[in-house]
Amino acid sequence: MNTPKTMLLGWGSLIAAAGVSYYYARKSINQRRAAQEALGQRPSEKLDWRSRIEQEEKEKVGLVSSAQHSSSSATTPNSATTTAVDARNADSQKPS
Repeated sequence: MNTPKTMLLGWGSLIAAAGVSYYYARKSINQRRAAQEALGQRPSEKLDWRSRIEQEEKEKVGLVSSAQHSSSSATTPNSATTTAVDARNADSQKPS
């Protein structure tokens, strides 16, 4: 049966192990972040959630405009849409 002494020992060792794991994980995360920032792969400024959403939307708009530019240079204007629809129809007709 679990006595108070064994319960204390179990919880204490669990908390100690979690603390040590957290310390070493945090240390390696900080080293990786510093290395990424030194290589220029990680932005140095901290963004709040509004700024991050604005930045993601700008990136999406850039991706959409580049996709529209590449599809407008194709010979058939709706070829990408037709291919996607054909692929969905082919997937739906496959036997399970």
